[in-house]
Amino acid sequence: MALWVPFLFGIAVGALLGFLVGRQRRPTALGPPAPTPRPPAADAPPVARVALDERSANVLNALNNRLAAIGALTDLLSGSALDPERARALSSLHGEVRRAAEITQHFLELAEHPQGAAEPSDPRAVLDAVLALRDTTLKELGVRVMRTIPEGLPFVACPGPQLHEMLLKLLDFSLRRLREASPPRTLQVHVLETGPSVVVSLWDSGAPLPVEAEQRLVSPFRFTQSGGGGEIEFALARALAHSSSGTLRLRARGGGSGAEVVVTLPRSVLGPTPELRPEPPLLPHLRILVVDDDAMNRQAMELLLKREGHDVVAVDNGLEAIERLAEGRIGFDVVVTDLQMPRLGGRALYEQLIEQKPDLAKRFVFVTGDQARDETRRFLEECGQPSVLKPYELSELISAIGSVAGA
Repeated sequence: MALWVPFLFGIAVGALLGFLVGRQRRPTALGPPAPTPRPPAADAPPVARVALDERSANVLNALNNRLAAIGALTDLLSGSALDPERARALSSLHGEVRRAAEITQHFLELAEHPQGAAEPSDPRAVLDAVLALRDTTLKELGVRVMRTIPEGLPFVACPGPQLHEMLLKLLDFSLRRLREASPPRTLQVHVLETGPSVVVSLWDSGAPLPVEAEQRLVSPFRFTQSGGGGEIEFALARALAHSSSGTLRLRARGGGSGAEVVVTLPRSVLGPTPELRPEPPLLPHLRILVVDDDAMNRQAMELLLKREGHDVVAVDNGLEAIERLAEGRIGFDVVVTDLQMPRLGGRALYEQLIEQKPDLAKRFVFVTGDQARDETRRFLEECGQPSVLKPYELSELISAIGSVAGA
């Protein structure tokens, strides 16, 4: 007990001294608290760029060269008189070339954005199959089906069986509601492409969903098999959508009638894209120098450009191009060159002409299949000249030539 007395006395004295000292140091007016310094903003992370090693880049470049040659040859043949069967075969061949081109051009994108790399499927074909599977039920209920499914939809990044199961669950959800509704019964199916996604919606003319039912459907923790309102179908479809990096939601409709479910899925970078083959723009008569070490590509490009009405001189390396340009008898309006070539490549040719013939250097078009090397990508971005990736559409090449012809 004797020890506690001085201990408590010391605490009391310390508190009193602290109070008195605090009063002496207290400011007369309280200003706003000093702002807390913000930590310096972190630098934005660099954009991830995927570059292949030299051997892989060479393989991709060689593949693009072969595809470019096949594509150019099909363009040449398309101007010939063919019977309908051969014309269809030629069109199919061109489509397959573009399909292969899409795969090679998206090769690096797949590494950076893997969600679009899932096995692709055709949403239009899957929807047709799902509706056909439930056709008997739709007819028994007297459901009027209204479809808005445009032609040429891109594929989605979702395997076909999974997409089929997902849409079938949603159709069964709508049919359950329509079965309980009074005639007339309507089902509206809409599909549209929006940016990097494809959106599929199904609207039924059943009774409006009460708030409690909506909450039960959209909550992953509030459905049971005894719910009786399609919770199981909706939950399974939502799980399938999420597993494909997609979403599934309910959307309110004007007037409050019926219910609409909306599935959003990522567009596939592997699936074929709609084939658009615009007519090449009309250009004035030009004298064009083509430089490419690949004999088939060089010959095909020469023939295509001649068919368009231009004078074309074709050589297989940059040194020979320098010799032709030095002759000086008749100047060239445009130089179309590959990048990767023996003896003197397209980049070295361009850089040499910047010093010797700067006006002509402004009329360069680069055509290359070498899209995997960082060095190539940086050069094409920095030089400011148009570039066309192999394999190319003729309209792309002509447009690039037209963009520099008057420079």
